[in-house]
Amino acid sequence: MMFSREKVKRAFSKSACSYNDAAVLQKEILSRLIDKLNVLQPESAKCLLDVGSGTGLACDRLTTMYGRESYFAYDFALPMLEFAQQDNISINQHAVCGDVEALPYQESMFDVVFSASTYQWCNDMGNAFNDSYRVMKDGGLFIFSTFGPDTLKELRDCFVKVDSQPHVSSFIDMQELGDGLLACGFHAPVIESETITVEYSSPLQLLKDLQATGATNHLESRARGLMGPASLKKMLFEYEKLVLANGKFPASYEVIYAHGWKKLANKSNQLGAQDWQPIQFV
Repeated sequence: MMFSREKVKRAFSKSACSYNDAAVLQKEILSRLIDKLNVLQPESAKCLLDVGSGTGLACDRLTTMYGRESYFAYDFALPMLEFAQQDNISINQHAVCGDVEALPYQESMFDVVFSASTYQWCNDMGNAFNDSYRVMKDGGLFIFSTFGPDTLKELRDCFVKVDSQPHVSSFIDMQELGDGLLACGFHAPVIESETITVEYSSPLQLLKDLQATGATNHLESRARGLMGPASLKKMLFEYEKLVLANGKFPASYEVIYAHGWKKLANKSNQLGAQDWQPIQFV
């Protein structure tokens, strides 16, 4: 299924001022991804590109690791960057707005390409991976998080009982991600996933948080116009059946973490049997 790129950009642009307050899950994923980076980062790494930097939530930790001059913020929603720039000099220095699938940087520029919760909105993840590979130095690290197909499965199941229209965005699975990394030339890719369940005070609060973070339904195939009150009421009624013992309502997120390396140029492209690196799933 294809996303409307304009709808994605418009939604995240509108959510710039509300994003930080609502992005509890995204902050947790970001923290976990940076912890993984801290373990994996190349010893000589000096320059990092933050793809989908948004409101700058990663800036402080990443500039502590790499230095203010070596942090490059990149996002497709200009209001997100403008919000981040209000009080962060590190983002002011190297902030660029543009397409995630077409990075405007020269080849072999970055030691690390880092991205948290961004690539799930790409229509052609292969293009995005290829461009990340292009701008990386030999021996560089590509590390990112995204969402898998079981994300918001409760919401999806409740909408199925309302009508046949797609109301929840669909994301690709771990195997496809791994295949995509290998196809682009990344070495020794590692893919791992976990399910994080967020508990909301009501199903309506879940919808409000999705709206506040821009993470609504951006599929090209979605029904045009707003959902009618009767359909919304029916969906909420179905969701209320999922109430937990503590009175909260669950929303599951399949979070995928992945990393791979750009092989050193002086290593032979002719691989022997001992050089094959299967995708490692954790």
